[in-house]
Amino acid sequence: MARLTIEGLRKLYGEFRALNDVSLAVANGEFLAILGASGCGKTTLLRQIAGFDRPDAGRILIGDNVVSTPLRQVPPEQRHIGIVFQSYALWPHMTVAQNVAYGLDVAGVKDPERARRVDAALALVDLAGFGDRRPALLSGGQRQRVALARCLVTEPSLVLLDEPLANLDVHLRASMEEEFARFHERTGTTMIYITHDQAEAMALADRIAVMDKGRIVQVATPSQLYREPADATVARFHG
Repeated sequence: MARLTIEGLRKLYGEFRALNDVSLAVANGEFLAILGASGCGKTTLLRQIAGFDRPDAGRILIGDNVVSTPLRQVPPEQRHIGIVFQSYALWPHMTVAQNVAYGLDVAGVKDPERARRVDAALALVDLAGFGDRRPALLSGGQRQRVALARCLVTEPSLVLLDEPLANLDVHLRASMEEEFARFHERTGTTMIYITHDQAEAMALADRIAVMDKGRIVQVATPSQLYREPADATVARFHG
């Protein structure tokens, strides 16, 4: 687990401010949803946390370590984070076990430790016994769970989820919401969940950060956000 601290973060694309003085504190083991309409800056913020882009101002800390400033950028592979993308991004020519083990292979982890960690990650997402299958033989929900297991097998201190349920139908989305909630309860991993879906955020998160036009306009628990919206924009977004 690791806490996440963002201080005065700014990201410019020409004259456009994609992130405008964003500050946020996420506690150890917290499940935080970042909620907003398309174009509000939430995916840009995720890319900053992951280390894919360098900020123009401000800084990001994971635990006590400064990982991003305009002058210093720790590479993504050295941040000890895991990412689950909207697309499953599974290798079709690899088995489930090989897909899950990919990060361990890059890190040079060998058997029997490699096999133990792959089996443990698959068991954690209720896919024990699926290691020899190919992704094409799995349902959409099972593929998303493989992507989650691949993220978890490296034992990250921080997990980023970028609209991971957007490609699933309504039934599978409900099932995977329960899966994410159970996983967080079992592991206590710090999780940042990017979504434009109010119902997902309200159902899953300990707190919700609402973004609009590159700013965080309110951070609150789901009940506080619903009962005491900070302004008309937040109130309209939640209906």
